[in-house]
Amino acid sequence: MIEQQYYTREKRGIFSSTPGYDTIAKSSGLEDEFIKDTIHSLCSYTAPAFLAGEKDLSKYPKALFYANTGDGKIIIGQSVFAGEDYTLKRNRYFTHCYVISENERKLYIENPEKIIYASGFVENYDMEKGNSIESLREVKVDRVCDVFNSIEDLFLAASIDKNTFINMVKACFDAAAFNKKIYIVVPYDENMDKVIKGILKYLYRALPFAVRRKVGFTTYVKQPEIKEFINIEFLLEGSIKRLTQDVKAGYVFDIADNNFYLEGIDERHHIFIDFVMNNIENEQALNEFFIQADNVCSREKFTIDMYDNILCPSSKNEEVKESTMCMEENEQVEHKHNLVYFLKKLFLNKD
Repeated sequence: MIEQQYYTREKRGIFSSTPGYDTIAKSSGLEDEFIKDTIHSLCSYTAPAFLAGEKDLSKYPKALFYANTGDGKIIIGQSVFAGEDYTLKRNRYFTHCYVISENERKLYIENPEKIIYASGFVENYDMEKGNSIESLREVKVDRVCDVFNSIEDLFLAASIDKNTFINMVKACFDAAAFNKKIYIVVPYDENMDKVIKGILKYLYRALPFAVRRKVGFTTYVKQPEIKEFINIEFLLEGSIKRLTQDVKAGYVFDIADNNFYLEGIDERHHIFIDFVMNNIENEQALNEFFIQADNVCSREKFTIDMYDNILCPSSKNEEVKESTMCMEENEQVEHKHNLVYFLKKLFLNKD
């Protein structure tokens, strides 16, 4: 079952009897400590300054977020600007979270579009209905924003090129391995949400399962934030006015201003990157490879070199070879033979 939680500013909440922000409703399967220790830290929203005083709530960007917690759960949430609170004098935001159990996580990791196009989020709630809400059997998916039929269409709409996208893929490996932050700045316009979700769709499609299990995102923050479980942050044009030390510790893709800070990004050529880009429109084929690759090594794999070595076992880079030999030798050889046959047959078009 999928657990749910609502969070906003109210007269009282589940964990507080005084006015302020708190969880105001939850499903029975959620533990109180998990909500207070993990979910609450993800519930936040600051409206863009240029929308100050705007009454039309639809003009405020919605912040969809995805986080993998340390205990194997997945949180898919949405925070929105919700207008006046119960005092009619202060503004507030509203957060609705879905919590996916470890047992069901595999389905979402292998199908990230179930996360990126998740829907059914509540944007307000009447506390008179009580503080208990139902668990769900599944998270609804709305593909209305899934408008790009090819990655070339996305590149055109997002004003990025293949090299920029490849650097985003490389940055995600560093996010998984070193918890680096990735800041992607986009223009504020009517197509913003579609472009952001299009970038995420193709980006997560290109990432191995180990990286998908580690790297979280949010589709909107007002300014760069350091938040646990969140690596990819989308911001609006002009949000990064200067490169602070915290920002420089990550990567900046300022698409709106055509300005990039990629100090330390991997600039080498990789067989894995070629493989992914050649098959980016074939999600099933990529996932079949990622399933095979996930079985090669029993520990998490966060370096592109490891996937290069899987794709090309005859590599002369002995150091890379040794880093992937983490199963029993005969089992490793069997997996590699299966992968070589699989790749030749399906992807490399070799006899």
